[in-house]
Amino acid sequence: MQGGGPATLDVKFDVGDFQLEVMSQPGTGPFTRTHLLDYPAITYLPTGQGEDPSRGCFGQPESHRSFMPLGAAVLVPANVPIHVMSSGFSDRRLLICRFEAGFFEQLTGVSANASGDELAACSDVRDPSVLATLERLSIEVGRTSAGRDMMVRGLGMVLLAELTRHFETVRERGFHRAGTLAPWQLKRIDQRLADESRPVPSVSELASLCGIGRRHLMRAFKATRGSTVMDHVERTLFARAARMLGETSIPVKSLAVSLGYERQGSFSAAFRRRFGETPRDYRARASAGLLSN
Repeated sequence: MQGGGPATLDVKFDVGDFQLEVMSQPGTGPFTRTHLLDYPAITYLPTGQGEDPSRGCFGQPESHRSFMPLGAAVLVPANVPIHVMSSGFSDRRLLICRFEAGFFEQLTGVSANASGDELAACSDVRDPSVLATLERLSIEVGRTSAGRDMMVRGLGMVLLAELTRHFETVRERGFHRAGTLAPWQLKRIDQRLADESRPVPSVSELASLCGIGRRHLMRAFKATRGSTVMDHVERTLFARAARMLGETSIPVKSLAVSLGYERQGSFSAAFRRRFGETPRDYRARASAGLLSN
């Protein structure tokens, strides 16, 4: 699925039943589009590029209320039209993973006859394991090692397995659940995390912004986003760290302190767990122009 402007193909992998593409999209103003694919595909906006301002509706929309916010990962089943409205976005890069339709539908059960809960889950795939696999793919495609193709193939199969588990859970529990956070509460959390002039917020501070208690926030956030609130905080902060490593010369130690780490070693270890390399190696690749996002 593409956005409002013409996209450029940067990288493409074709490994049997799995295809991966990295697309560059120029910034665009408001637009509406309809997409209809003859293969299932999941589109992912890698960490550090902000949120997708688009809203989408599978099938024929009855009114503007039919449109739901699209998440960082959007799955489009084969032969299911999706209508997209967007206020526009700045230049960005997208990861697009395509699957062979028959194999995908056999494993995940998601097809042109998908249920309402399944389609709602498709518009915002929140499963932490799915998102982590997509993020890892977005990192691997920027590497030049001999094992890159093998790693992409393996991660493609892992992604398919995680999607299979994700939709099993959707069918068991349903997508719309009580005890979730309202859009305005999620917006307040994300706005606070985007404020780089202030210290890293605590869970208690975020709960206060939402008008609820700390434990309530922890339960409701996980029910809404599928991950813990602290994982979301860390993911946002490390997106900031990656950007600052690539765009500034701030010492790694100073960056670690600004993100709330007392020891540089703890920050470096956490960064490596998330990105697969140390902050210094990440900065070196950024300086050499080898990053894919």
